Amino acid sequence: MKKRGVSPVIATVLLIALVTAAAAIVFLVVIPMLQPKSEATLIITPGSNDVDGVNRSIEVKVDAIGGSLNITSVTVTGLTGVQLLETPTGSSMIYVVIVAEGTDMIYIVGAFSVGTDYDITLEFAEVSKSFTHTA
Repeated sequence: MKKRGVSPVIATVLLIALVTAAAAIVFLVVIPMLQPKSEATLIITPGSNDVDGVNRSIEVKVDAIGGSLNITSVTVTGLTGVQLLETPTGSSMIYVVIVAEGTDMIYIVGAFSVGTDYDITLEFAEVSKSFTHTA
């Protein structure tokens, strides 16, 4: 009885498929594990500024460390109708992107009462940051 092995063409195709699969695993699994995690550092300006007699703005400096930050929402305990602004004169923003290793000023605008403590949470796609602020 004559023994036959795999033909050279089939062996070459299998080797190429094996190397491609190994490269895909490294690219999709290992490389993201080596990337630094995104982190946000917040510097909050004390107090708040009058915007229009009803609303007040709170100024927050956000540093994006290790990667870009995508602000997806802002919530304030006990306050509805909060707007997130990039600049004090800009239009309301729901989604703000801060580039990697970049710094940006954001303004949280709402009907804050002067002298009241508020728990504020900034939700980033990458991380969540909460702080207490006295308007």
